[in-house]
Amino acid sequence: MRDTLLDKIKINFKANELFSSADINDKNMTEAAKKEELVRLVKSGDLKRYSYGFYYIPGHGEPDVSAAIELRYISHGKEVYGFYTGECFLLAINGRKISVNEKVEIMTNKATSGKKNVYMFGKRFILRKPYYPVDKNNVTLNAFLSYIAMTPLSRLKENYSVLADYIKKAHLGANDVMQMASYYPAKTASKLLASDLYRSLWKH
Repeated sequence: MRDTLLDKIKINFKANELFSSADINDKNMTEAAKKEELVRLVKSGDLKRYSYGFYYIPGHGEPDVSAAIELRYISHGKEVYGFYTGECFLLAINGRKISVNEKVEIMTNKATSGKKNVYMFGKRFILRKPYYPVDKNNVTLNAFLSYIAMTPLSRLKENYSVLADYIKKAHLGANDVMQMASYYPAKTASKLLASDLYRSLWKH
């Protein structure tokens, strides 16, 4: 059983690539049996545990910290439960890869309080509880409105062209935006109007 499970892991994952028990498809093993086997593989040194629930095949160095943070707090496979916010949102929509050396802020369903400073994987970052629960269908709109809610009006005006372009590319519609905005602080809708971004919602 040990070699069979390990063989399947090696076929599907490269060295230092993070995975969880749920990522291993084996109809002949229960979830409990898989987890028990993973523990044995860690003890034998065939696998390493990176953090709670995540493992990897040992290689040179360790898994990428950004990938680990994203798996834990943003998305895993088709499941989406968070997004980068604050200035990291602006970096992301400008096509820049988020570095853990930035001031990383994440809104995630995994957060239990409004704002929490976290030290994990050797890095410090901020977790925030979302204004509205995140899923794969609303993540684009949710991230946009969260940035609007948290960002000073002067900064929104400064980045008007970038944000207006994002609205167009993401196909954000006025009705959807204003409907979800009702779950955010009242100033959110006011900022959309004051920054003139509201007009962009009708232009695509």
